Amino acid sequence: MRATSTSSVTGSTRTPTMLSLSSSCPTVTSDVGQREALMQVGGSTILLTGATSGIGRATALSIAAAGPQRLVVHGPQDESEVAGLVGELSERTDVVYLRADYDDLADVARLADDARAACPGGIDVLINNAARPGPPARTLTGDGHEATLQVNYLAPVVLTTLLLDTVGAGRPGRIVNVASATHYSASLRLDDLTWAGNGYSPAAAYARSKLALVTWTCRLATHRPRDTVDIVSIHPGVIATGLLHAMFSAGGDSPEHAAANLLDVVRRDHDNGTYYDERRPATPNPVALDPVTEELLEELTQQALAPVLPAATA
Repeated sequence: MRATSTSSVTGSTRTPTMLSLSSSCPTVTSDVGQREALMQVGGSTILLTGATSGIGRATALSIAAAGPQRLVVHGPQDESEVAGLVGELSERTDVVYLRADYDDLADVARLADDARAACPGGIDVLINNAARPGPPARTLTGDGHEATLQVNYLAPVVLTTLLLDTVGAGRPGRIVNVASATHYSASLRLDDLTWAGNGYSPAAAYARSKLALVTWTCRLATHRPRDTVDIVSIHPGVIATGLLHAMFSAGGDSPEHAAANLLDVVRRDHDNGTYYDERRPATPNPVALDPVTEELLEELTQQALAPVLPAATA
């Protein structure tokens, strides 16, 4: 077993054109029952972020029970703080625990290096699950970004970008970005992604970060490095976790319900770029399907991440 511890996004004066649905993200729903199983979790190498609580913990336990060749799990805690979980996972499969703080993008870049070292044969499935609720008041990280946007969007972009060459290299691979149905209520406001103006609220910041993630997923699906890797996003359900209750007075299904939905998407065949509402393909917020918006968001993202992804602006 191995353990590792360890600018603001600017606006744009360009205005997106009228929405076009020519993005790669499929917009037609289909019957889940007709999809054929494609990816076998057993024997695969899987990297799961945000694995120490809530949906991530339940998903880690479900994956471990399926017998992957190696399960690499990430969390913000020192390994000693999650020894019980790591021990439980280790009883079922080969587990590597990696620590990284998503409030520090340099730490996320180090996580990518550590994950690459832990998976010398490549990664079959990357599940970007780590997330946070919007804080009560607008908060900036040490990197200068609004905290919700950094943890829920910018950090997964850093990790995914740095691992793109090792996911699905020479064999079928998956990148699964855990989104939220709250993205339907959001606007991107490309001129103020970090809420420097008025209007901040925890729920709105969370929804915007998830809309950014869904939009970026659609663009990445169009520009995927090879046709052996599929990139999708999923709303795993309204789940009773600390994250949900930090923003909403709502009930919800169990984390195990979300884990089952995630594993279904990992295992099943689907169209590259699909957005899932639990287990069913669905049409995302139209903003995510607009190619002009996708490119403007990508430009702003590259500017924001230049300190940790210099090649992105080359």
